[in-house]
Amino acid sequence: MIKAIKATATTSKAKDQIAPIAPKMLAETIVDAIVEAAARGQYLPGDRVVEADLARQLNVSRVPVREALRLLESRGVVENMPYRGMRLMEVSRDSMRSLRKVRMTLEMLAASEVQERARHEPGLLDPIVDCVQELREVAQAEDYYRTALFDIEFHRRMCLLTGNRALMQAWEPLALQLTIVIGLSTYLQPSLDDIVREHEELLSILQGGTHEDLEKHMHTHILEVPDAVNYERLRDGEVRVSSEEP
Repeated sequence: MIKAIKATATTSKAKDQIAPIAPKMLAETIVDAIVEAAARGQYLPGDRVVEADLARQLNVSRVPVREALRLLESRGVVENMPYRGMRLMEVSRDSMRSLRKVRMTLEMLAASEVQERARHEPGLLDPIVDCVQELREVAQAEDYYRTALFDIEFHRRMCLLTGNRALMQAWEPLALQLTIVIGLSTYLQPSLDDIVREHEELLSILQGGTHEDLEKHMHTHILEVPDAVNYERLRDGEVRVSSEEP
């Protein structure tokens, strides 16, 4: 659902509004705008998402917003809670453990296939090589949001390289949730260097490491992360969060 990424640094610190979009855009574009707002910390886990407010901020009618929210609900990004309205997904220990287990299964399958094919297909990993370079650039520019996007894009490209349509159909719905979780977590990192280093190491293993190296790194990269993140630091303004101007 998240479209192709263009590496541009963001310097604005405004976070009160989501950038307006033209009325002709479809519900999928609105989905991307909502996910971006959540990944930037404009909405935090459990926050209410109001259809009328979104329509006004995005400069569209309520109909495509309603459609977008239904799509996000089907992907587990928002929840329609009795007496509480539509709210951004909660990020609990149990939900994160479940998400990581599914992600690990899918991405380990993809990584194993890609590693094996790369031994015999020169150039197979070029899209991932390009992604790592773009990741370095946005991290160097301290663009936290796009660093999170290129983090996700690395794993998307790895899955795409398998050519396994069923795998992508299972992975892609997770991408929206991952974009939000990784986006918020990225803002809480003291430095973006570790994110870049982890992906450089994973690329190196895909290029010439052993299967055992791959299993160990994937386990650390995906599973050995905190179960709970203090997103309230974002709500309280302790961490800088930026958003793009219209």
